Amino acid sequence: MLDARWGEEALELSPSAQAVLAVLAEAGPRVVGRTELSRRAGLVGRSARRCDSLIVELRRVLGPDSIVTVRSRGWRFVA
Repeated sequence: MLDARWGEEALELSPSAQAVLAVLAEAGPRVVGRTELSRRAGLVGRSARRCDSLIVELRRVLGPDSIVTVRSRGWRFVA
């Protein structure tokens, strides 16, 4: 686990979760699908559902409303 920052608060996130957060934050309000998220976060060789578990990890740390699921399309980060 590595430490990341959310404002003044230190967050403890796995390297994979940090990569997913970076991709979503970089995309801004744009929806990012599972395939793009896997590719850009370096999760290509992992299970297709790995993104889902990382989104759950991020929501536990950042709050349930921090990442919005857009049905049948993907996710977007809400700053």
